Amino acid sequence: MPASDYEINPTRAILGQEGVMPQDPAAEKSVLSAMLVSQDALQDALVELKDEDFYIPSNRKIYAAMRALFDRNSPVDPVSLADYLKSEGELEKVGGMAYLLDLGNNTFALAGWRHHAEMLRRDNTLRRMITASAQISALAFDAPEDTKEVIDSAERMILSVTGDDIKSNYSTLEEVMEQLYNELGDMAASGTQSFGVNTGYPGIDQRLLGLRPGQMVVVGARPGVGKTSFALNLCVNAAAEGASVAFFSLEMSKIEIAQRLLSAQAKIGLMDIRSANIRDNQWPQILEATQDLSKLDIMIDDTPGTTVTEIRAKARRMLHGKEKGLVIIDYLQLLSAPAGTNRNDNRATIVGDMSRGIKIMAKDLGVPVVALSQLNRVVEGRTGKRPQLSDLRESGSIEQDADIVILLDRSMTDEEAERNDRPDKDVTEFIIAKNRSGPLAVVPLMFLPGSTKFVEVDQTHSE
Repeated sequence: MPASDYEINPTRAILGQEGVMPQDPAAEKSVLSAMLVSQDALQDALVELKDEDFYIPSNRKIYAAMRALFDRNSPVDPVSLADYLKSEGELEKVGGMAYLLDLGNNTFALAGWRHHAEMLRRDNTLRRMITASAQISALAFDAPEDTKEVIDSAERMILSVTGDDIKSNYSTLEEVMEQLYNELGDMAASGTQSFGVNTGYPGIDQRLLGLRPGQMVVVGARPGVGKTSFALNLCVNAAAEGASVAFFSLEMSKIEIAQRLLSAQAKIGLMDIRSANIRDNQWPQILEATQDLSKLDIMIDDTPGTTVTEIRAKARRMLHGKEKGLVIIDYLQLLSAPAGTNRNDNRATIVGDMSRGIKIMAKDLGVPVVALSQLNRVVEGRTGKRPQLSDLRESGSIEQDADIVILLDRSMTDEEAERNDRPDKDVTEFIIAKNRSGPLAVVPLMFLPGSTKFVEVDQTHSE
């Protein structure tokens, strides 16, 4: 078969007489309506969609006309659109003025137009894949002597489809170096030593240089050591430094988290907050702490049994448009396995999948993600009870995926604190056990158990 034949009839090898290309006329109409009703939807759709995303010829012409009017800085409304289409001899072909007025009256389209736009892109990709596969089949049936030419043509056709559907993430070294140079200049001018979100603890920020976009940070500790308390301290400190924080709690309710935050901020015992045992002279402290906390950009989600995928979707909405974001998950082992997980998989495999999902989330959202993790009980029987990387519970994948691993270590009793191989009373050792971009170190933090607050010990003792 000559090449011109399969180009004219590219789907002969796939679709029969009753075959229908992927399409959704209702979704196309919804998107056009949203564009006529809302200027924001118009501008966003013109960026996100192409003429080819509309399969119905009349809808494609209307979309192209909207683009032409917008490019001319002309109003995009049913009357202006009708006038333009009439001048092009296309008005009656698209359904006339009645159809355009019907589009402009559908205000409900604003509710779901973005999802409908995604449907249009999906269907266009599927149509192009069908066309490309039919062309490739036609080429193969011709069976030319030089199969390399067929392979080259097939690769070109497939890439023409995937090239538009998959965003390119590569950058030249020149672009990367320019970005780095500008960041260094900004840091030097501002006097900061951090690229990312600050923890609020100078000794920690000095070593980590902040929590940077795309990093997966794991904080592991034995039960009762204070990993949740540290996470909440980090949450408040980061927000106070200008970050927007999405906190996902799978263990405690929003009210319990609020109680802990208020206790730490007001410096009033947690048990007093929980029991409402408040003295008259403490109410001003509580009011001031409540007002200060309310100013911070912190969002809390306490949905139980959530998955990494759900957190990723929620965090994307919560942090959309924010200049600097941080996600905290408390804690990794309480996450639910994604739908479709094989029940026969062991727990280590499932946790490993979750760990990889968190790392992908960090890179996809462009924010640091801090995931709390339990440690194996083997640490309890070890001499000195000092936690190690291998103690991360249920999966070695956590250690592998994480960019930074922090292990918290604290003496749980007075007797334990008196030993030479254990931290002093109320001192929590912040052990940087893995740091892809910097040194390993131990930074002591003083834990105030009454208010569950961490403060940094004098830096002369941090090594």
